[in-house]
Amino acid sequence: MKNAVQVPNFLQGVISPMLTPVIPDSQLSIDYDGAQEWVKWLISRDCVSSVFARSGMGKMYSFTVSETKMLCADVLKATRGKMGMMIGCGGEWLERRANPAIKPNPRRYLSQAIELTQYAGSLGADAAVHPMPEAFMPDSGESVPDAILRYLRTIHDATEIPLVLYQPPGTPPAYRMTADLMQRVLTLPRVVGMKISSHDPAIFSPVADVVRGKGFGLICGDETYYLEGLKQGAVGVIGEGSSVYPEILHRIRTAFLAGDMAAAEAAQQDVGRALALKNQGQKLDGNMLWKQVMILNGVRMQPCDRDEAKPLTQGTVLAVNRDLKALLAPYRKA
Repeated sequence: MKNAVQVPNFLQGVISPMLTPVIPDSQLSIDYDGAQEWVKWLISRDCVSSVFARSGMGKMYSFTVSETKMLCADVLKATRGKMGMMIGCGGEWLERRANPAIKPNPRRYLSQAIELTQYAGSLGADAAVHPMPEAFMPDSGESVPDAILRYLRTIHDATEIPLVLYQPPGTPPAYRMTADLMQRVLTLPRVVGMKISSHDPAIFSPVADVVRGKGFGLICGDETYYLEGLKQGAVGVIGEGSSVYPEILHRIRTAFLAGDMAAAEAAQQDVGRALALKNQGQKLDGNMLWKQVMILNGVRMQPCDRDEAKPLTQGTVLAVNRDLKALLAPYRKA
């Protein structure tokens, strides 16, 4: 409990990685009004601590600097005083969508990351989120961990807002957080948390062992690992369910903190059942599916995505929505 009390409130509990509403125009422009609508729906759930805009689920690498700034400003209008808000502040890496092997210019990437972090701070966001910087190449003779620390320290020293690190799924091994690197990162006082998207104890546990009891907000980025992560000292979760069925994830932590492990285990199993709804005889596109489910539940946006996925059939979405409502019923009643 001591660790949970020390961690900033916006890093505790359910954090929504916001799916990005998109307009089906030639540019696949961001629907900023739709983003505010989604935030209002999250607030209405009364169990979401914060929203993470320009998230991995929201296709963060498709964003330009100007789009990030506009989204940051619009989401803050909706969250102000009602929930926490974090914004993804890595630089542009537009090439990643076509070929992840094509890296951006590292100096430009760092400069943009600083610019976006300063902007997020000027607006009053709670934190700037930075992916592990695989786009930032080491200098000659420099190790990857040294380059990562140099990147983070440069942003840290040029800005004033709290920083949260993000290790996405598929992060190359060389750019993953290790126990040794985390010990060094903890010397940067405004790095206050990290999301690790893995259910592999070999990846998650060493970092958990280092930060436990230090007031650091370790966040499970894989919701199937949430209960196990809580046992290791994690304080929050950022998963696709955080935006669609946050009540179930909320129950895992509240039951865990109350010592009701049976209820926590049952809720964790229901997370698995909710995720399984994407398999309706075929593996459905979760990004598109959950957008269409949210539309059915009153969020005003369009069934469009920057990966140009086609909308699922109405019958499929209605079936998933029906099964999800049945799964959520006892949690919403509680």
